Order: sequence, then structure tokens, then C-alpha cells
Amino acid sequence: MTAVPELTSNMMAFQSEENDLFFEADSPKMKRCSRDLEVSCLDEGIQLQVSQKHFNKSFRQVVSLIVAVEKLRQKPVSCSWAFQDDDLRTFLSFIFEEEPIICDTWDDDGYVCDAAVRHLNCRLRDEQQKCLVLSDPYELKALHLNGQNLNQEVVFSMSFVQGEDTNDKIPVALALRGKNLYLSCVMKEEKPTLQLESVDPKQYPKKKMEKRFVFNKTEIKNKVEFESAQFPNWYISTSQAEQRPVFLGKNSGQDIVDFSMEYVS
Repeated sequence: MTAVPELTSNMMAFQSEENDLFFEADSPKMKRCSRDLEVSCLDEGIQLQVSQKHFNKSFRQVVSLIVAVEKLRQKPVSCSWAFQDDDLRTFLSFIFEEEPIICDTWDDDGYVCDAAVRHLNCRLRDEQQKCLVLSDPYELKALHLNGQNLNQEVVFSMSFVQGEDTNDKIPVALALRGKNLYLSCVMKEEKPTLQLESVDPKQYPKKKMEKRFVFNKTEIKNKVEFESAQFPNWYISTSQAEQRPVFLGKNSGQDIVDFSMEYVS
């Protein structure tokens, strides 16, 4: 509870028929602001008393309360304590109640997110240290590189996108840096297939990628796996043999699904 100066004529002019709930005079010594806020006109000034009870307030009443408190803040106070921004937040906490907003955006085709897409650049090598290179315009192969051949290794632009984000799985999209090519998963000859797909650079990357572009990245002991969101339990894989195409595999134990990831600038 605090004491502030008496209301002046300018402040009393703020009273209107729309704010009767806040400035209704029940007696010469008392002005009431609904049931949970009392303004007492005493000899030493005005005293505000806030109840701990919760009451439903209209938006007009909220605005009236804020304006009244702001007017009181602008007046000189004889005591050492003055109204601060935190005091307004205290009032609002009695009026508003925070509620969670639940929104399923994965299946909502009409949802558009304008937030910037976060991404990073990286290189991927399988557990045999084979590098990934672009051998044909639309094909990646895994092979060992050394010396000057290391510049053939592709750099991925990994974007963090919408999807089924959990504690151990992070939805990402993988593009070849400097090219309009994204890894995507499609059905070919009744089998899930990994391919490089050309896209419109004016539309990609975007926060909500089509599901065929999305991979659920899992990190296990400094190794990463990329599971297709379109085809669960199918992973980006390489062969045990040299210079074989990168493909979508079932993690049967014969193929390689674990990669090391090196971040680059």
C-alpha cells in the first residue's frame, strides 16, 4: 500500500460515464474501483488497495485502470517510493490469465511461417570416412578423397524446418550449398528412393518444407543419422563398397547409416 497525492481537477476530468466502475463515489471519503481495487481519499493523499481475488474485467476497464495509474505516476510523490512499470504488471496479473496455445502446423497446408529459416553449413562423412561428392548432376557418391581431391567434397546447407520435433529427433532439410538441389525421398518402382531434386531458389529454403525434403536428424555418440520423414525407418545410407551412390536404406546392418558431421563457415 502506498500514498500518492490527491486527485486534481485535471485528473478528475478523466472520469466519464464509461468509467463509473472505477470512479464511483460511495461516500466523501471513499471511491471504489470494482470489488478488488479501492481508492481512498485521506488527508495524507490517495491509497490504493489491491485484493488478491481474481475478477473478470472487460478490456475497457483494463485500459481505464492503466490510464488512472499512469496519471498517478506522473504526479510528484512525497514518499520515497513511486509507481514503476513493475507495478502495472502487478495489476495486469490480477486481470489476465495466461493460457497455452496449441497449434498443429504439420498438417495445416494453409499455415505460412514468415520467420527466418535457421541453417548451417556442414560436411558429412560415413563411419568409414568416405566423403560425399557430386558425380553426376543429380547423383551423390561416397568415396575416399585425399590431397587436392578434397575440394570435390560437397558442402550441405542444413536448414532447421517444421516437423515432428522431439528431444532426440530434429527435422532438417539438406541442400547442396551453392546449388538449387535438395535431397528428397520419393517412391520409385514401389521402393522409397533418395534423389537430388532441383527447386526454385525464390521459394526455398522455407520453414515448412514438403515432407519429402524433411529428415529427422538423430545424434548418437558424435554420430548422426538422417531418417526420412516421408518413409519412417528409412535412412540416408552409403555402401560398404567404394564409389557407390548414396541411397535410402533400411538400416539392416549391411549398409552405413552413421555419419560424422563437420561444421564449416
